[in-house]
Amino acid sequence: MAMDVTLPVNIAWLTMEQPSFLVPLVTLGVYLSAGNAFHPGVVFLCMFMSHYLQRSYIYPWLSRGRPYPLHAWVSAMTFTAANGTMQANALLYGTPQPLSVLYSPRFLLGLAIFVFGMASNIQADYILRNLRKPGETQYKVPHGGLFEYVSGAHFVAEIIEWSGYALAAGSFAPLVFACFNWMGIGTRAIATHDWNVQKFGEGYPKDRKRLIPFLW
Repeated sequence: MAMDVTLPVNIAWLTMEQPSFLVPLVTLGVYLSAGNAFHPGVVFLCMFMSHYLQRSYIYPWLSRGRPYPLHAWVSAMTFTAANGTMQANALLYGTPQPLSVLYSPRFLLGLAIFVFGMASNIQADYILRNLRKPGETQYKVPHGGLFEYVSGAHFVAEIIEWSGYALAAGSFAPLVFACFNWMGIGTRAIATHDWNVQKFGEGYPKDRKRLIPFLW
């Protein structure tokens, strides 16, 4: 059955995340080569692409894990292609914002949140990757970074990242993507917390939250 077919985890991540980098890259190249004017949408799109540059070409070669199911890979590939197309077209060909936006408090705050989220996401991946020594198979409680505040730090960091992107861009397509992350990745963060609590019981840090640090 197709459900049983898998791909090596690094090959899966390498290929399924690429459309959200390559589609905007090609669209941006076509846009600029046609002589269109530079506007803040170009900067917003580069923010979006920077995440997928790291996710497509750096993260896969550091990843260790179980083989990736083919049906999940197909779903992810379809989503990243559609989302990359939506972000590129909306940001480049939508109503342009004035260049002064790049100096506005909204953009600077959004950019700072985006950078913090991306750095926290990379840090969380590093912590998880080095949680167990070679040959160890038992589950361990991660520590450090956002893991001190939430169980699924890698998920929450990405939600923070895309929330900053939406704030910085101040337009519809980034907002839709941020909301998707709150609903989609957010449920995975909640499930991760519940699993950890059940797995480790009294040994699990009681001050860690599901989704929102210090609150819930």
